Amino acid sequence: MFLLPHLGTIIWTTIIFGIVAFILGKYAWKPLLRAIHERERYIDISLRKAKSAREMLSNLKQEQEVILKQTRHNKSELLKEGTVQRDKIIADAKEKARTDAEKIIADAHKRVQKEREEALVDMRKQITTLSIDIATKVVGADMKDKERHEQMVKKLVEDIELN
Repeated sequence: MFLLPHLGTIIWTTIIFGIVAFILGKYAWKPLLRAIHERERYIDISLRKAKSAREMLSNLKQEQEVILKQTRHNKSELLKEGTVQRDKIIADAKEKARTDAEKIIADAHKRVQKEREEALVDMRKQITTLSIDIATKVVGADMKDKERHEQMVKKLVEDIELN
């Protein structure tokens, strides 16, 4: 059946429980409660730090996104600037080549004109010499004053060119 404790056991158990509760309340619970409060405070501080770290991480991610956008924008600007500079360099090179070609052509025209004039002068001299030689043979007389006759023939040739 049921076991019922004796009344003496119940009294002594209650007295011993009261003494142990008093001793623990006086000496052990205060340090235990203090340790528990310190642990709670440490946990609260750690949670605040973790929250702060999460916020900092979120801010850093936002800053990273801003920096990435700026970098992409700078990259595209540099590419555009490089393209513009490349096109300018090409246009400058083409312009320089065109002006150089025009200068070479102009110089060639000048040289051709000069050579033409020299050829004409040489031809006139040869015509004059041939005319004097032919005139000498036709007339049969020896022309002693050759220089005077050359001037006369040059004048005649110039008159012929004017007509």
